[in-house]
Amino acid sequence: MYSVILAGGKGKRFWPFSRARKPKQFLDITGAGSMLALTFQRLREIVPPERILLLTVAEQVELVHNELPDLPAQNIFAEPEGRNTAPSLAVAAALVAHRGGDEPLLCCPADHIIEYADAFRALVTAAGDIAAGDDVLITFGITPDRPATGYGYIEAGREMGECGGQRFYYVKKFHEKPDGVRAESYLERGGYYWNSGIFLWRPSVFLESWRRFLPEGAGPLERIARAFDQPDQESVVRAQYPKMPAISVDYGILERADNVIVGPANLGWNDVGSWDALFDILPSNGKGNVGAGTMELIDSSGNLFFNPDGVTAAVGVDNLIVVVEGQTVLVCKRGQSERVRDLLESIETKGDAELL
Repeated sequence: MYSVILAGGKGKRFWPFSRARKPKQFLDITGAGSMLALTFQRLREIVPPERILLLTVAEQVELVHNELPDLPAQNIFAEPEGRNTAPSLAVAAALVAHRGGDEPLLCCPADHIIEYADAFRALVTAAGDIAAGDDVLITFGITPDRPATGYGYIEAGREMGECGGQRFYYVKKFHEKPDGVRAESYLERGGYYWNSGIFLWRPSVFLESWRRFLPEGAGPLERIARAFDQPDQESVVRAQYPKMPAISVDYGILERADNVIVGPANLGWNDVGSWDALFDILPSNGKGNVGAGTMELIDSSGNLFFNPDGVTAAVGVDNLIVVVEGQTVLVCKRGQSERVRDLLESIETKGDAELL
C-alpha cells in the first residue's frame, strides 16, 4: 500500500494564525503538534515513510522539509499552482504507477484530526483488501453524531460486501452541505454519512476514471508522468500542470462514477475547518470556555480565546471567538467563523497583502 498526503491548502478560515507564509497544516493548533506532523505519524503506522507521498505547492516545500525530516525528499511533489484535489490525486496515482505498482493508494488531507487510530487502521486495512481485488473507488464516511451543516453527506445505497467486520455500500448520491432541517432528516433516516475527504483506490482504477470523466486532463497528465525522474521533470510539470482541469475529485469524478463505495465508521474525525470546529476539540476550562494561553474570566462562558503567547481577560461575554496573533486580533461570534473567508476577500480587495 502507498499513501499520499494532500498538503497544499491555504487554511484561510484559520486566519490570522494561518497565513500564506505558514498555512494551517503547519501550525500546532491543538497543542499536540502540527496537523501535518500528526497526519504523517498516523500514516507511518500503516505504511513506511518511503511509501508516503506528499503533494504541496512549490512555496511550501521548505516548510514540509522542516516539518517532516523523515519523509524522503523524492516523495514530495511540488505543484506549480493549486488546481484542487482531482489533479493532485491524478498525479499521485500516476507517480505510484510509475514506481512500479498498482497497489492500493490511501489519500488523506494534511489537516484532519482522527482520534480513534485503531478504528482508522482497521478501516484502511479492510478498504485496502477490497480495493486490491475490485475496481472500485472507496470513500470513507463518518457516522454522524449530530445534524452538522458544515459537511457534505454521502448517501449509502445497497450493500457491496463486508471485509474484516467492516461493511461497505455503493454510494447512491453525494449531497452538498445541508441546512439544519435537512441535516436533521439525514440523521433521523440513517444511511447518511459525513464526507471525510479520505479515499482509497488502486491507481489504475482512478486513472481510468480520470481519462473517462476529465479527458481534457489526460494529455497533460501523460506528459507529466513520462517526465517523472527525468532531468526535465520540473520544466514539464511547470508547463503541463496548469493545463489540468481545476476541479475537486468529488465534482470531477466521484459524483459521476458508478463504482464508488463508502465505508462508514466512527473515527473521532474532525476536519478542523474553522475556529468553530476547534471549539469542539479543545478541552473546556470547566465553564464552557476553551482556547490557548492564560485566561482571566468573570461571568463568561461558551467562548474560544486563542492567544497562546498572552493573557485574555473577559467580563460578561458569551459565545465569542477571539484570536490573537501578534498585533492582529480576530473577534467574531461563535457560529460565524466560516465567514472569515469573506473577511479575507475584503482584505485582499483593499490590497492589504501584509495581513495575509
